[in-house]
Amino acid sequence: MAEMVKDPVCGMEIDAETAAGSSEYEGTTYYFCAEACKTAFDAEPSKYVGAAAAPEPMAEAPEPMADAPPPAAPPATEMPAAPKASKRWWEFWK
Repeated sequence: MAEMVKDPVCGMEIDAETAAGSSEYEGTTYYFCAEACKTAFDAEPSKYVGAAAAPEPMAEAPEPMADAPPPAAPPATEMPAAPKASKRWWEFWK
């Protein structure tokens, strides 16, 4: 079974054996899904490894306001009245 690893630049899960490239940084080998990810990593490896690479925790969602008014209903639109015919269809043969 192939060893699946995570590309440190884009986060994609890839097979280490078929990776597009690899780089050594601080004694660890990192694998990449594409040459562009390897180039970005090689330019600034510390940006993608360690504490700087850890995702920021998400802020908590604000609590909904209990006394907030309900959302306003969309404005009602009236259909224009159909034009009235001067004669009904059977009146044309009189």
